[in-house]
Amino acid sequence: MRLFAKLTAWFCVTLALSILAFGVTTRLSRPPEFEQPPLFRAMHQLRLETAVRAWQEEGAAGLQATLDRMDEMFPKGHFLLDAEARDVLTGEDRSALRARSQRGFNRVSTRDGGYTLVFAMPPPPPPPLWLWPYLVLVAFLIAVMCWIFTLHLVNPVRHLRATVREFGAGHLTLRTESTRHDELGDLARDFDLMADRIETLLTSERRLLQDVSHELRTPLARLVLAVELMRPEEAKQEVARLSSLIGELVDMTRAEGGLMKVHRETVDLSALLEETAARHEVTLAADTHLVCHGHAALLRRALDNVLQNAVRYSPEGNPPTLSATCKEGCVVICVRDFGPGVPEEALIDMFRPFYRAVPNDAHGVGLGLAIAQRAVRLHRGEIRARNAQPGLEVAISLRSPV
Repeated sequence: MRLFAKLTAWFCVTLALSILAFGVTTRLSRPPEFEQPPLFRAMHQLRLETAVRAWQEEGAAGLQATLDRMDEMFPKGHFLLDAEARDVLTGEDRSALRARSQRGFNRVSTRDGGYTLVFAMPPPPPPPLWLWPYLVLVAFLIAVMCWIFTLHLVNPVRHLRATVREFGAGHLTLRTESTRHDELGDLARDFDLMADRIETLLTSERRLLQDVSHELRTPLARLVLAVELMRPEEAKQEVARLSSLIGELVDMTRAEGGLMKVHRETVDLSALLEETAARHEVTLAADTHLVCHGHAALLRRALDNVLQNAVRYSPEGNPPTLSATCKEGCVVICVRDFGPGVPEEALIDMFRPFYRAVPNDAHGVGLGLAIAQRAVRLHRGEIRARNAQPGLEVAISLRSPV
């Protein structure tokens, strides 16, 4: 459940429980016992003494007349009880009435406890009907305030999340530019500072790679011309190796910002896989009508690099295999060779630039898989490697457009 839905549900449940608790408490609560002022205590005591005197001197008729006069002057419901809580007039057991009454408030007894006068109090009037619309209005205003507060709390989180996602996709100039003065604002400003540093580092790295490749291309071209005239085979191999290194450095730099500068489109992966398999002379087993959203040139370069690596380490007569299938909205492309594999600890490091599982390996310069990984990540996909025993399997996962 999203944060907005959680907060909204929490406030709604809290409001409902508050209204329910208010209603239950109002219905079940009893007025607390409190000490009556001396004037009221004296008045209650006088009524008790008057009733007792009428009973003792005039009997039932006098007591009934006295209680009737009290009912006329005060709220109706006066009863004189004996020590056993029985009505002295009717003999009816009124212990329950005595228990419900509050001493000093609507119940007063003689000092010896022989007689008790209980008089009813009028029940509190129910809330008038005209009050309910105001209660509904108050509940509505509370709900609106909670909703506004939820938006105030969640919107900055949504904005920060969108900025982080776009920043991770390569838009390094995006910032939150938050003006809030709370913890969320501090978090957004900390992200902006981190983004500034990352942008500076990446920009410096790209500029360095571009400058190095640019500065080396001209003397390399002259060296190639000189080697062509001299034609020493060993020198030609070294020149080719240096040229390949510069080309891969340029490709890696382009892969860093590739999707920011090109138009995304629907890529026919089935055709791209057939073309790549034919170029590298490997067997293809793939589903039909495989597509993804991205840039065909970067995906082609990533597949070429992975396949070149697989072909390089496959034993003669046992070429690598290429397969692709669609699973749960993702296209999974697998490249497997049947070579010696790599140590388990190298399965992650092999995607780092200039990393080679075998030191001083004469094959490549360790940039092919790094370029493939960055191209796949720019498509918001994943690339992983595992030892297939025998051989190594590299799996590329790309989202398939719905």
